[in-house]
Amino acid sequence: MSSPMYSASARHTSITQAVQGPLARANQRWRSIAVWLELARNLAVRDVETRYKHSFLGLYWAVINPLLTAVIFTFVFQVIFHASSKPIPYVVFLLCNLTFWNFFANSVSSATGSITGSAALLAKLYFPRVVLPTASVFARLIDFTFSAIVLVVFILIYHVPVHWTAIWVVPVLLLQILFTLGIAYLVSGMNVLLRDVAQLIGLVLMIWMYLSPVMYPLTGQPNAIQIVLLMNPMGALLQACQDLLFVGHLTHPIVLWVAGTWSLFVLLGGIAVFKRIEPSFAEVM
Repeated sequence: MSSPMYSASARHTSITQAVQGPLARANQRWRSIAVWLELARNLAVRDVETRYKHSFLGLYWAVINPLLTAVIFTFVFQVIFHASSKPIPYVVFLLCNLTFWNFFANSVSSATGSITGSAALLAKLYFPRVVLPTASVFARLIDFTFSAIVLVVFILIYHVPVHWTAIWVVPVLLLQILFTLGIAYLVSGMNVLLRDVAQLIGLVLMIWMYLSPVMYPLTGQPNAIQIVLLMNPMGALLQACQDLLFVGHLTHPIVLWVAGTWSLFVLLGGIAVFKRIEPSFAEVM
């Protein structure tokens, strides 16, 4: 017959194990996520280094590309088609939009072939495949940083007033990152099974850009067109960044909530689809 002291000690031990079990598993899970994120960061840095390693101008291309694009689009849309973004200079307006749009479009384009282009690496090492599209998005975030510096320089050159609400651009950018990751997981997984995705994504992104207020301001458009453009998550995010930087308040605050909902939905959906497809990667590749 066990003593009362032994029984109490046993109960205490079982209760402690019951409490510590979920905590230990949660702690292990967070450690695994931290390791995967560190791996994604290292792969992103390697991606950027490889991209510019044998280039004469190196990382300067991260500045030159958006700058030349902004100059060409400014000439076409302002000089030829007389587009206006008053009171903001058109080149600043366009550069702002391209900075955020290019991060999204380039991330999705890079992530599309991130799995199929890393077959040799996957054959040698085992790690969660989801790290590869994540690293593609992180790499383009580095490019985004250089483009943002160019944007700040042009804002200073043209003496464009920036409101204190610009600090809220950071949360909007986080929403865009979540949305971009969701799309990246979706297209990278589908591209393993159907290689047509890599060919199709360029066309989809081009159409998507013209359906977003990148090269033209939302104001001045008919109300019905504005609603359609703002229902597009990227359109809502771009407009929010413009408003927070140059207006001082959100002109369409409800739409940002819609964009936030879309970002979470697409992220969770992208992860779910990727995990569903992932077991078949070995068979296809």
